[in-house]
Amino acid sequence: MSFERRAMQGVYPMVLTGRTDPPRKSGLTMVIDMGSGVLETQDFIDYAWRYIDIVKISSGTAALYSESVMRKKLEIYHDKGIHAESGGSHFEVALWKGRTTEYFKQLLNLGIDVVEIADGHLPLEDSVRFDCIKEAKDLGLLVATEVGKKLPSENIKAPGIVELIHKDLAAGADYVIIEGKASGMDVGIFDEKGNVNQSELDEIVHGVVDMDKIIWEAPLRPQEQALILQLGPNVNLGNIFPKEVYPLELMRNGLMLMPLIQAYNAEQKRR
Repeated sequence: MSFERRAMQGVYPMVLTGRTDPPRKSGLTMVIDMGSGVLETQDFIDYAWRYIDIVKISSGTAALYSESVMRKKLEIYHDKGIHAESGGSHFEVALWKGRTTEYFKQLLNLGIDVVEIADGHLPLEDSVRFDCIKEAKDLGLLVATEVGKKLPSENIKAPGIVELIHKDLAAGADYVIIEGKASGMDVGIFDEKGNVNQSELDEIVHGVVDMDKIIWEAPLRPQEQALILQLGPNVNLGNIFPKEVYPLELMRNGLMLMPLIQAYNAEQKRR
């Protein structure tokens, strides 16, 4: 895959080294599509595609798009090698209504190549969860499971998250998403103000062998910054709003905020 020369290329090097280009196995950026037209989608992908790996058709949005609009948007994503993922709410409703097989087949028919299997809203027994992972994989879909609950009162703590990550990966999931919602507040590893709960983060990181399989939903810029500072520029991040793709990539390359300041201070100490 070829890339155009960047505007400042050759003037100065990126501050943080090692940032990968697509197709990536790590450092994934998953953007959420909460509703956009074909022209808006085309414009967005034209200027930002190099920094996007997955677009999640979020919540129930795909149930509202016309099929023609959905297909045109998916063509735009796939033309640049970007995966399209259906949000977990679709799966939860399909399961509730006893239509998971029909749902999986329609995703493939439309051209959506990643299904999110989640239980953020509704209950899901482990045995059914693992059966759905297997069925989706057998049909040819990539599977991203999601661990976590939407309601703070049902929040899963780190030991339970780690246990389910291992079970999902053993069942065949390609990725496991750590719930962060679109708000980033009082869910997963984030407290009611959106700050990272350090002990929860540490326990998950220490309990997982392959971090390339984990996608951290982090919709707020301070959350993205915190995870980059601790886990490096190639941490997998999800629930990124379209307008935040460039600020996120700037932080991944050490060109903004604390990644830039810390890199500068570290170099000064070495002198």
